[in-house]
Amino acid sequence: MNDILAQVVSNTETNRNAGNAILYECVRVIMTVKSESGLKLLAINILGRFLLNSDNNMRYVALNSLSSVVDDDVAAVQRHRAIILDCLKDPDISIRQRALELTYQLVDANNIVELVRELLNYLVVAPPEHQSLLCSRVSAIVDKFAPDPRWKVETLIAMLSIAGNCCDVLIACAAVSHITHSEALHGFATHKLFRLLQEELPRVQIALMHVALWCIGEFSDRLLETSSSGDFGDVYCAVSLSDILGLIKAVLKSHLATTLTRSYATTALMKIVCRLQQGQAECKGLLGYFVTSLSLELQQRSCEYMSLFEDQRQDLQRQALARMPAMKTAPFRNDKESMDRSCCENMTGETAGSCVDHAPTDLLDLDWKDIGQRSQKHANDADTSTRNVDLFDDIFVEKNPAAQPENAVEEQTQTHASFKAFEKGGLTLTMALSQDQLSPEKMEITCNFLNHTITDFNHFVFQAAVPKYVFMELKPPSATTIPANSNWIVTQVIKVNNTVSSKPLMMRVKIQYMVGNRQIIEEAQISSFPLQ
Repeated sequence: MNDILAQVVSNTETNRNAGNAILYECVRVIMTVKSESGLKLLAINILGRFLLNSDNNMRYVALNSLSSVVDDDVAAVQRHRAIILDCLKDPDISIRQRALELTYQLVDANNIVELVRELLNYLVVAPPEHQSLLCSRVSAIVDKFAPDPRWKVETLIAMLSIAGNCCDVLIACAAVSHITHSEALHGFATHKLFRLLQEELPRVQIALMHVALWCIGEFSDRLLETSSSGDFGDVYCAVSLSDILGLIKAVLKSHLATTLTRSYATTALMKIVCRLQQGQAECKGLLGYFVTSLSLELQQRSCEYMSLFEDQRQDLQRQALARMPAMKTAPFRNDKESMDRSCCENMTGETAGSCVDHAPTDLLDLDWKDIGQRSQKHANDADTSTRNVDLFDDIFVEKNPAAQPENAVEEQTQTHASFKAFEKGGLTLTMALSQDQLSPEKMEITCNFLNHTITDFNHFVFQAAVPKYVFMELKPPSATTIPANSNWIVTQVIKVNNTVSSKPLMMRVKIQYMVGNRQIIEEAQISSFPLQ
C-alpha cells in the first residue's frame, strides 16, 4: 500500500485540477491508514504546495487538511509556517479564518513571540464579530507559553489597546492580575498605561481605559518616579501630579466614559489623593460635580468619598483606600477552554452574540399561549414579586403543623423524574418533574439553570410557551444572575395542566441573558416529557 501510494503521488502531474484531485485523495488515504513517517511527511509537503496555488478553493482545502493532521506531526507542518502566516493577509475571509485556526494550533514555547505578533497584526484588521474569539485565544496561549512576565503584560496591554471594546472582561482582569503579582512591573506597566491613555484619548478602548485607571490609582506613587525596564532599555520619565489629575479629569469628561468608567476614575482619584496627600481641592471639585449626578451609583460613590475628607474619618480613609492585595490568577488559566468553546459557538452563529443591547422580545411568532412576557429585571423588587405570585396562596395554603402527616401521605402519591432539557454555550437547563398520580394532567416543573463558564450570566430572562390546550403558570426566577463556575443554581417553577390527555405536553422555551455587553438569545423546543 505504501509503495503504491508513493508511486501515485510521485507520478501525478499537478498542472491540472484532475491531478490535484488525485493528489488530495492520496493525502487523505495516507493520513487515514497506518503509513510510514516518510510518506506522511510527503503528504504534508503536498498540502504545503497547495497553499502556493492561486486557486482559493485549493488553499482552503489545504489549510483545512493541515488543521486535521497538525496533531500527528506538528514539526512537519511547522515547516510551512511562513506560508500559513501569509494566508492571514488573504482578502478571502474564509482563508483567513482557516489560517487563523491553524496558526493557533502551531503555537508553542519556541515560536510564541513570532506567532503572537502575527496574531496581533491580524487583530487590527479582523472583523469586530471575530475579535472577541481572537482575543480569548491569544490570552489563552499567552498565559500558557509566555517566556517572561514582562512580555505577557506587554502583549495583553497591546491587545487591549487594539480591541479592548470587544475583549472579554476576564482579559482585563487577567492583565491587572499579572501586573499586581510582579512588583518589578508596577512602575513599568503603570507608566506605559498612563502614556497610552494620554495619547489615545478620546478614542481609547474601554477595557484599556479601565485597566489604566486601576493601575494609576493603585500605583500612582510609581508615576512620580522615573521607571526603567532594566535590560530592555526603556526609560519613562517621572510624571507630575498635575498631569495625573488632568488625565483623570479628561477621562471623567470623556463622552466615551460609562458609569463604570467614571466609578473607576473617582476611585483612582481618591486613592491618588490619599496616598500622595496632595490635590485635595482638585479632588473635591471633581467629586462635587457628581454629587448631583443622575446616576445613583456615581451620586452615592461621590457622597461617600466626600465624607471621607472629614477629620474624624481620616483613619477610615486610609483603611478604605489601602492598596489592594494581589488577585488570584488560577481561574483565568483553568477555565480558558470553556471560554474558547463559548466564543467558538458565538462566532459560528449558533448563538446570537451581538454588541447591540436589544430589548427582550417575546414568542409572538407562535400560535401558542405566551406566558413569558414578564420583565425579569425587577424580579428582586418586592412589589414586582408580589404581582407575579398568586395573591391567594397565603390564604388557602394550610400552614398548621398538625397538617404535616397529611402532606406526608400526599407526597407518597407524587411521581418524580428529571432530564436535561437544554445545554449550550456553558448554560445547562435541567427540568425536575413532579406529577400527582391522582391528577396526572397536572405537573409541576422545576427548571434548574447552571452556568459552567467563568463569566456571570446577567439579566437572565426565561420565557415559555405551550399549546392552547395546556394551562400554564410561570413563577418568577430565584435570581436574575446565574453565577459563573457552577457556583449556584437558579431555579424557576412552571405549573402546567394538560386539559386534553390524548395530546402530549410540548413546550417552546426562550432564554435570554447578557455576557458582558453581548446579549445571548437561545430558543429550543421540548417535545416529550418523561412522565407522559
